[in-house]
Amino acid sequence: MVTFLRRNCKIIFVANFREVYPLRFKIFITYVLLFFFAFTHSPSSANEMVDSKIEITHDVTGQIKLLSEEQINYIKLLKGNQYYATSIDDKYWGIQIGNGNIIIPKQYTTIVDGDLIKNTATSQVEVISIKNASIYSEPTRHSKEIAQLVKDMRISTNGLNGNFYEINIGGQKGYVHKWDVQVDNGIPILIYHHLVVDQENSIFKDSTSVYDIDLFKEQVKYLKENNYFTISLKDLDLWMQKKHTLPGKAVALTFDDANLSVEKLVYPILKENNMHATTFVIGNRVKEEIQTFNMNSFQFAGFNELRNILDVFDLEYHTYAFHEFNSKTGRSILQDASPEEFLEDFVNSKNVIKTVDSSLEPSYFSYPYGKYISKYEAILLQSGVSLAFLNKGGKATIDSPRFYVPRVPVQAKMTLDDFINAIQN
Repeated sequence: MVTFLRRNCKIIFVANFREVYPLRFKIFITYVLLFFFAFTHSPSSANEMVDSKIEITHDVTGQIKLLSEEQINYIKLLKGNQYYATSIDDKYWGIQIGNGNIIIPKQYTTIVDGDLIKNTATSQVEVISIKNASIYSEPTRHSKEIAQLVKDMRISTNGLNGNFYEINIGGQKGYVHKWDVQVDNGIPILIYHHLVVDQENSIFKDSTSVYDIDLFKEQVKYLKENNYFTISLKDLDLWMQKKHTLPGKAVALTFDDANLSVEKLVYPILKENNMHATTFVIGNRVKEEIQTFNMNSFQFAGFNELRNILDVFDLEYHTYAFHEFNSKTGRSILQDASPEEFLEDFVNSKNVIKTVDSSLEPSYFSYPYGKYISKYEAILLQSGVSLAFLNKGGKATIDSPRFYVPRVPVQAKMTLDDFINAIQN
């Protein structure tokens, strides 16, 4: 014991807590340090990396880039306007717009002297353009048009100024009319499990968590024909950190459990349509042997099958050994695990994923059965988890709690109309 005296009041400090509860002490210190770091080391914005002021010499379309390297036309910057820009390489400038950045070719710009007043306001409202929307220099349609936001694009704004949303564009303020945009209701993160052919005539006819592959094909067709982008969880993560811009028609496809049907049925469809997805892996069910696929049982992708899908799927944490449910208590066994067991489960899960491919660095976690344990947030942090996902709750917003990110479940007999309603803004 260590005793401190202050104005005749005795304060007792248990000095041997670290020895009695070594893991809990380590978790506590980790949590405190990460909490402190978050508030004292905020990420640098593009405004802090400015190296030039440029003028647009020809109308030019700025693009955003997903982690898949897919480039998307985002905004047209009109001739004669000046912005702060960061040199990316010999050919491109980066310009901050809202929370994200666009790239434009240097050939349509010139470097100019002088200063712009940097706009340091923080974003307050996310909106999505419902048309090719004019952006003005002042909050009136009678002012100069400086840019045009492409239809169906997300943008972070500083809130309403009269009838106009205020936007930060490369150190300048721009204004888009509220009738040309709609408030962003969030990004649908769809959750699937096992998929089968002809569910109506399978043993999973009455299972809500199993879905018919033909209905899934209809969904993929709809996404493609209506210009949706299947984003990675890293794209989502950066957007939620307010470091990244995403298109308005963004959707994330996630598959819990890494069932063998993901490799046999889902993977070929997504690959053919150049789409991206994530599967959350149950570590102790990943085996070396190659299995004969049987849709009428719950099988799990092995090491070879998981390697086969890496050009389409990211592999992330579900659990190693705690994918069991106690129907009497209504709890998953993970909820009753000790801190030591929970931490060890992450270590084992990571070993499995890195056995699939040593370059993989899992950063995202799906709670088994959606059952979470708020007291173990520190272990998620210690294990390098950046986002943790529920199995219901609706769309994810830019301000969703990072360890309780909601998803949209795709359940048996969900019609195409139901699906469309679930993903539309």
